[in-house]
Amino acid sequence: MNQDILRKIGLTDNEIKIYINLLKSGLSSAYKISKNTGIYRVHVYDKLEQLMDKGLVTSVYKGAKKHFQATHPSKIKYIIEEKKRNLEIQEKEVESIMPELVAMTTLPREDTFVEVFKGVEGLKYMLKDVLKTGKEILIMGLDYEKYDKALGIYMRQYFRDAAKKGINERVITVQKPGIFLFDKSIAPTTTYRFLEEKQFNPTNTFVYGDKLVIVTWGNPITAIMITNNEIAETYRNNFERLWKIAKE
Repeated sequence: MNQDILRKIGLTDNEIKIYINLLKSGLSSAYKISKNTGIYRVHVYDKLEQLMDKGLVTSVYKGAKKHFQATHPSKIKYIIEEKKRNLEIQEKEVESIMPELVAMTTLPREDTFVEVFKGVEGLKYMLKDVLKTGKEILIMGLDYEKYDKALGIYMRQYFRDAAKKGINERVITVQKPGIFLFDKSIAPTTTYRFLEEKQFNPTNTFVYGDKLVIVTWGNPITAIMITNNEIAETYRNNFERLWKIAKE
């Protein structure tokens, strides 16, 4: 069998070994999988968790012992379909910011510096840069629940360090029931205001110092950091106009 096909959809070599072993053997314990594949048991558990996240493996208890089995191979198609959906979402998100990005190409090249960061580590880099800059941060289009799920405890560390440095954070977000917000005990220097959905631009932007950061929540998460004082000031002025009409 050509295992490169499985690698192309995102499976690692060890995940492939375990998945194929389970397809052949059926219900197995981690010990048995380790013995059959030659993968250390501690790594087997890690890879089994990843395969379960992808929907390719399930777990059952046989007595008091946990066993694992492969789901039907047709589940692989769901992985491809999910990738297609994520790409479509990412395409729409990129399309929504395209006019702004195109407009930036008319600015003097020596005054503009653009960096692109991908994944959770890219978000962490951006938040570390906020702390390093030490200036007020203005945020639009924020869904803090996504940040809480992606970064977890790091968000609390960020808010703690921002408070220590006296960095104020102002957030304009959409007004709707059940929206996720960090309370003052976690984010003491953050202030929220709200716009109705029809007034709201869902593009997630951060403005601080001479920087604008645009975050898209595709696969992977992408943060585009633009260092240009004129761009930052334009977005800052726009934020201030919306802040005046937003509700507390």
